[in-house]
Order: sequence, then C-alpha cells, then structure tokens
Amino acid sequence: MDTTDIEKVKEQLSRILAVIEQPYVNALLTLHKKLAKQNIEWAVTGELGEALRTVQVKPDCIEIVTSKKGAAQIFLAVQEYGPTGVYFQTQRVPRNAEVGGKEYPVYMRSHYFDFAVDGIKVKVYGDLQFKIADWDWGDKLEFTPEFIYVVGLKTAVVPLQVKYEIYQNLGWEDRAEKINQVINRRPPVPR
Repeated sequence: MDTTDIEKVKEQLSRILAVIEQPYVNALLTLHKKLAKQNIEWAVTGELGEALRTVQVKPDCIEIVTSKKGAAQIFLAVQEYGPTGVYFQTQRVPRNAEVGGKEYPVYMRSHYFDFAVDGIKVKVYGDLQFKIADWDWGDKLEFTPEFIYVVGLKTAVVPLQVKYEIYQNLGWEDRAEKINQVINRRPPVPR
C-alpha cells in the first residue's frame, strides 16, 4: 500500500468508528479473515448492519444471515471460537409486533448458532423466517445484498429497504423511521 491508500483506509476507518465501536469492527474483520476462503454467502444484519449504513442505532452483537448450508459452513470455519451447535430452532423476538392497534408476539426460526469473537457475540441465522403470533410462517429471508467497504473489505449487508419493509410489517414505526431517514438522504448503493 502506498501513502495515499493508507490515508484512504484511515479516513474510512475514522468514519466507521465515529458510528461503530472498535471491538465490533475488529470482530467483523476477524470474521472476514475466517470466511474469506470458504466461498460462503453471508450478510450482516441486525443493528450492526444498520449502523454500517449510518442508521442511528447501537449494536450489541454481530448478526449474520445466510442459508442453511452457509450456517453449516460458517460453523465449521469458526470452531476455534467454541460455537454452540447448529440447531433448527424457534426464538421469540423481545419486541412485540403492533398490528391494528394490538400487540402480538413475534417469532423467528432458523438454523441458529452463536459464538464470541474477542468478547463480541456473533449470532448466525440460516434460512431465517419470521411469523407473528399463530399466523403462518413467512418465506425464508431472501434478498440481493448491498455491499459496503469496512476498512477495505467488501461486506454484504441486508438492504435497508428490506429492513424497512420488515419493520413496517411488524408495526415498528420508530425503527422504520430511522431507516427511512437514511434511505431518503442517500442515493441507492450500487451493486
């Protein structure tokens, strides 16, 4: 790297760190190193995925979405971090949906496991689906990822438009509005 490249990386890092705490960036870079040679399709989601796109949220973990196969591949790639086993499980989301003036529990199911990288919890969801109360399960979460660069590494993230639609359907207007503010101030990210 020449001096110009180093300065560009430092500038990008300072912009990211203004929004995201250093341990999350470091853990994400470690994941990139672990998964780079595996040819796995994965994307950052959750609050970190939103924060990487400058939505005003504070992540408390790294969440990754992938396929069932991708979850198995990631599980094998991160064995040194002592991941929990990959299980197809249903989890209740801490926040209820607000539909038609009523609240309903929200569930998600996936091929799930978690582990920690340098003290940062990483949650992996393979073939993620959502449902509200006793309604039918939605389709598996599928999307064309958007890409951003995190300290020079091309990183797939769940598109903000997808997150906006999920939050709208759950009646989470506060979260949808935060995303809408970012969507409306930026041109679309090239793919």
